[in-house]
Amino acid sequence: MDDLKLKDPRTCRIFFSSPFGGMEGEREELTKKYFPQIHHFCNKYGVNFVAVDMRWGITSEASASSQVINICLRELDRSDFFAGFFGQRYGWHGRDDNSLQENFDNAVGRYPWLDNVRDKSVTELEFLHGHLNNPGTLPAVLCFRNKEYDDKEREEGKKRGDKKQVFKYSPESELSTQLMEDLKQRCSQTKDKTYGVHLSYPNPQEGAKIIFDAIWKYLNKVLPKQRSAETETKRSILLAQHDAFLASRQKMYGVQDENLSSLLNLINKESSSPLLVTGTSGCGKSTLLSVFISKVKSEYKSQFCLVYHCVGHAEESTDPGQILQRLTDEFEFAVDVMEGREEKNKTSKRDVEDVRDIINQLSANISKVQSKGKQCILVIDGVDKVTKTSRTEEVLFWLPRNLPGGTIMIVSANSSESDIIEELVTNRSFDKLEIQELSEEMRQEISVKMLMEVGKELSPSQMRKIRESSAAKNPLYLKVLLNELIVFGYFRLLDEKIDSLLKSGSVDELFEKVLERLEADYRGTELEGNLVEQVTSVICLSRQGMSEAELTDMFSLPSHVWSPFFFSVEKYFIDQRGLIQFGFREFKDAVKRKYLADENSRKKYVQCIADYFEDQKQKLSKLHSVKNNELTRISVELPFAYHTLRDTEKLGATLSDLSVLSYLIEGERYITEVYDLWESTGYTWSEITGKYLAAVDLQVADLYIKKQEEGSVDQESPGLMVIDDLWNVNTLLKYVHYFDGCEKILERILDINEKNCKEIDRTKNVTREAALYELAVTYHHNSKLQKSTEIHQQVLEIREMRVPDISNADKLDLAELGNSYNGIGTNYLITADYEKAEEYLKKSLECAKIGNAKNDMASCYLNLGNVYLATEDYDKAMEYLEEAIQLTKEIYFGHQPLSLGLLYNNIGVCCRKLNQVDDAEKYYQMSLDVKRNTVGNHHPLLCQTYISLSVIETLRNNNLKALEYNQLAAEIYKESGTPENDIYYTRCRENVIVNLINLKKMADAVELYLPFFEFLEKEMNNGNVHLINGTLPFAHADIVKYLIQSKQDKVTQRVLKILIKTKVVIPIYYVYLDEVNMRLNNPGEKAPKALGNEGAMSVDEALQKWPGDRSLLEYKFRNLIDAGNSETLIDSFNNLCPRIYNFGSLLNFVLEMFATSKTFNNKMFLEFNINALNHLPENEVECFLNCLRNTAESYEREKQPEKALGYYTQWTEQDKDNPYPYLKVCYCLAMVGDIEEAKKYCTKAKEKANMDGNNQTDIQQKILTMWSLLEEAEKEMNKES
Repeated sequence: MDDLKLKDPRTCRIFFSSPFGGMEGEREELTKKYFPQIHHFCNKYGVNFVAVDMRWGITSEASASSQVINICLRELDRSDFFAGFFGQRYGWHGRDDNSLQENFDNAVGRYPWLDNVRDKSVTELEFLHGHLNNPGTLPAVLCFRNKEYDDKEREEGKKRGDKKQVFKYSPESELSTQLMEDLKQRCSQTKDKTYGVHLSYPNPQEGAKIIFDAIWKYLNKVLPKQRSAETETKRSILLAQHDAFLASRQKMYGVQDENLSSLLNLINKESSSPLLVTGTSGCGKSTLLSVFISKVKSEYKSQFCLVYHCVGHAEESTDPGQILQRLTDEFEFAVDVMEGREEKNKTSKRDVEDVRDIINQLSANISKVQSKGKQCILVIDGVDKVTKTSRTEEVLFWLPRNLPGGTIMIVSANSSESDIIEELVTNRSFDKLEIQELSEEMRQEISVKMLMEVGKELSPSQMRKIRESSAAKNPLYLKVLLNELIVFGYFRLLDEKIDSLLKSGSVDELFEKVLERLEADYRGTELEGNLVEQVTSVICLSRQGMSEAELTDMFSLPSHVWSPFFFSVEKYFIDQRGLIQFGFREFKDAVKRKYLADENSRKKYVQCIADYFEDQKQKLSKLHSVKNNELTRISVELPFAYHTLRDTEKLGATLSDLSVLSYLIEGERYITEVYDLWESTGYTWSEITGKYLAAVDLQVADLYIKKQEEGSVDQESPGLMVIDDLWNVNTLLKYVHYFDGCEKILERILDINEKNCKEIDRTKNVTREAALYELAVTYHHNSKLQKSTEIHQQVLEIREMRVPDISNADKLDLAELGNSYNGIGTNYLITADYEKAEEYLKKSLECAKIGNAKNDMASCYLNLGNVYLATEDYDKAMEYLEEAIQLTKEIYFGHQPLSLGLLYNNIGVCCRKLNQVDDAEKYYQMSLDVKRNTVGNHHPLLCQTYISLSVIETLRNNNLKALEYNQLAAEIYKESGTPENDIYYTRCRENVIVNLINLKKMADAVELYLPFFEFLEKEMNNGNVHLINGTLPFAHADIVKYLIQSKQDKVTQRVLKILIKTKVVIPIYYVYLDEVNMRLNNPGEKAPKALGNEGAMSVDEALQKWPGDRSLLEYKFRNLIDAGNSETLIDSFNNLCPRIYNFGSLLNFVLEMFATSKTFNNKMFLEFNINALNHLPENEVECFLNCLRNTAESYEREKQPEKALGYYTQWTEQDKDNPYPYLKVCYCLAMVGDIEEAKKYCTKAKEKANMDGNNQTDIQQKILTMWSLLEEAEKEMNKES
């Protein structure tokens, strides 16, 4: 008994054996007093306690099927400890008892030794199998009650006339007494190989205590030993479990199958691609591989080193790291064998390392094997059943891509797993073997083989029915059908049974027949309800499956009911770490259709799960300190049950239980699920925070009361004992981006620390420092940047004192220092102080590089990339962001963490800025995929990417789609309780307004803008000026313009007065403000000459700041022109040229203002052009000519042709080939009466018009007309003279 271990490391089964009658006292004492203690002790070690108590009293079902002995002994085979106790009754026995002998007949095939003890009682058979046949093999305690106790009870029964009591305490016969005495003697002789043989215990209470003491002694030996050491048998145990599974599959397969030939061809090739074996569920993938493995082991052992793994059919067989570790260990063992070494003892469990390290070691071990002259074959059956360790992992990230050359890799997966098929066949170039259906010959061979194993056969006609059934092409269908025939006990009705089963056209339908048969077999037990429905429904609706102990406890199933049922269905289930789960999807689907098709049925059984685990939760200590198996199961099942039931009150109470939160939040294993569950309750995150704080307060009170009771109040403060709980709550709230809650939690931590750690030097107060740092980060997220930076600086001062020299610092201290630099740098990034941001972030990056802290390096590269994005250095931004992506992928090998989603988004921004719009959209979609996978569809972190996608749609002029993206983001921000002053939420709200502006929905835009602006104003007054400074100036301008048009002058004035104080001020704001001020001061009147805006910067002052702004110039000059203020106009023009403006361009700009003015002021226009002529530089020839013409035409309009004449004459001198100025000189001369000179210029005009290249029909006509007029004028003058 030295080599003690549990048969199932996660379950301790103790078999209690006794006759049913007369032993109720011991059973009741054990059940009520001792079982809870055993259960609690086992649970501390993560082990389920199962009391196997067959209580043969005996069910009619068990008797009718004559399976009593078989079931009892099979349960003993699974048990770890045997506790036998007798009174005076010997139990059910007798060679002449036909029913009992039928039980012997049914069990003797499995247990041949029974043939020699047919006269013994069923209870003695248990004693024999549990101990006497092989004393010491199974730990045991054997007890016999003192005869005096039974005599006394019998006499009392006689006195009361209680025949039942007399019967229970009386031996059956003289023979039974002799058999009992013989049993006692044989037990006594093996005492040294037991945990005690007690031949005369006085009463049930003492007997129960003796049994408990023996069990307790056993448990204290086996459980600590199991936890502290895993011996060399660990490998052999696991290998045996895989072999057992393969053996169970191999029984139904023929070796001539074409599929097997395809596999065997692989080992004859010099090189081959890895192979995927695929097909529908139940098509025989595992069976094929089992035969292949057997064939290689028996016929090719000298050539190949074969390692195989069956996912889901052994302990530790579904976790990626554990799978790779086992394969690595198996190849290592092969090397040891080749080199003549024995298998290494392993004194402690090896922690699974980084997956990449294990893959490297696996490759190294394969290379070692191949260096010894053997080729390696690696088989993994059921890669689709591997546990997904997180929502972020990539498909089959753990499956090695590049094993040493010559390695044959074969894996299998269900053909319905499209993502796995695509990964292996498309991305990794696996060959694919699609399982072929069973031929009729194979169906015949399998059927005959399975039936022969149980001594049965079918007639030729019966076999033909099965063989010719099309559904039987599926191996699982065939196996289930044959199993149903094997357990069918009515030979004469066999044809009818076969016909009934074959009506099922699929495996799913056939499993429904199985359920019907099970119901018939187990109907009529003393239990209420449908046993089959209850058990299968609860397993189906549970999250991880159910343990035997949970099921029997939930439905109060005694062993004599549970055991026969379990043995009848175990072939259709698998055991995953002590939890029963469906072994076949089709069986689970059949249960769903038959029992769980309507919502009421589902709710009924989910309620069973909820009630059971709620009861378990109530039994836990209020003062949680130990994470045991009970807490694990409660945490994994209970919240999800309440979620399904939509019981938000109880779901909230469960999630706010600090013990449950502690388990779920540890390592963030279920943090996304916790977030989703809380979201489903409808509670706000403010209310959720309140619930957690209330739970903490209650925990503190309970701890204080306990300490008072223990007299230990002066020791550790109850407040300090809940610090970890507060950190857990902070982790959750930080994950969901509810930073208001984080503030409250961190302030509570700091308050507790302040009250209880006053004597600790602040530079050494680790909790305070960590809480302050987190508070600074939280303030950053809550846009309280000034506070954030102040606290970061406090923490930085402490950390810089601790690290005077970063080149020679402790890694943890260095990392914390780098985090402080990073925090300050990101604050400066948000406030657009990019120079300081870059300075601090580079310091952080230096710390990360020295400490080789890749996570921190990735964060620094991300933030520096954002700095360069903001400063429009897009190539450098891209370089840093790509470096961050590379590091992130390296850190999270095979996974796509949330940080990768953030990086993809920023890479997308880079692409957009570089006008690579399609690439930008691709990265945004990649970002969305990662974020959705990690945090779900309603997390605020998705919003930034939706906003980015909206920009893409805006660039494509798809404003409606852009609006949809921004509205979706805004809705998520609002529903998640994101603070309004979150910078991204602010931008999102602004984007919605911009989209509405682009869609010309100005009224809708204004309706959203006004409360949004009030919020910006409030935040600006609170010191968060960066929010309004980060908005889009043109959006404000468009809204203001609409407000002016709709005559909302007072609102417009208030908005503009605020805007001009910010960094988003643009010149047009001053124009609008001046217009509004004038309208408010002089309604209905023309604008006054004096321009200003009530103490704010005037338009003139604005022009000093933005001298080149067209909107200001246009407004100023137009107002001066409209006011007729020629002197100011000319002075302004002269001041601006050529000091600020190119003379010609400004001149043309002002002339355009004259041309478009409402009323043309010719005098002012004349003065302006004369001034221009006086100041024009010589090189501005075109402008000079233009001004000459303008001046001349203005004098002409003023009826002063004599003055116009001089300017037209200058024009002819400057533009000698142009006929027009000659014509105008002609006209002016005529007007002053000099006809003769006028005719000379008219002649010149005619000559110029007729020159080559001058095709001016219009002016030629004018010249001819003018000449005619001159001729007439000359005639008139001659007449007069």
